[in-house]
Amino acid sequence: MPVSPGGTYYDNDELDSLFKAVGFIVVQWGQAEQSLDLAIAILYHELGGKACSKRLPKMLGPKLEFLNKCLSQIPALDPYRDEGATLVANFRKLSDRRHDIIHGAIASVSAKDGAFIFAKLDLKNDIHVVREFRFDAADFPALTKQLIDLGSQSTTFARRLWEVVPK
Repeated sequence: MPVSPGGTYYDNDELDSLFKAVGFIVVQWGQAEQSLDLAIAILYHELGGKACSKRLPKMLGPKLEFLNKCLSQIPALDPYRDEGATLVANFRKLSDRRHDIIHGAIASVSAKDGAFIFAKLDLKNDIHVVREFRFDAADFPALTKQLIDLGSQSTTFARRLWEVVPK
């Protein structure tokens, strides 16, 4: 097993698998959120969304709130209400996990019981606290499917909204 100059043991294959998994999460999330951005832009510029927000939302939370508001306030979107609500729920379901993995730091470069330990700084009452979590290889296939499904749902939703835009 290789050893770093600092004396830390690590497994190249384990690290390679971790880096591929994190890279997949980054790329797949980017695809899903870019399709969400397209849906938000269509709503805002073409389907009356300016009545729901003074500005085009840019961060994920405000985008999801904007989408919910549009779905509840714009009658032409009634046929898309359930689909949009599911999309919002799926983004919310996966966003914390994605955020932790992308913004956390590997606490150990060797897997322990099939999982890498990450550390994440969180703010609680304006004080940074460290929280550890596991990124388990056994959980990755389900996460992969969920992220691929989210990208597909997001792309389909944006396409369906585009079809409603008056030509």
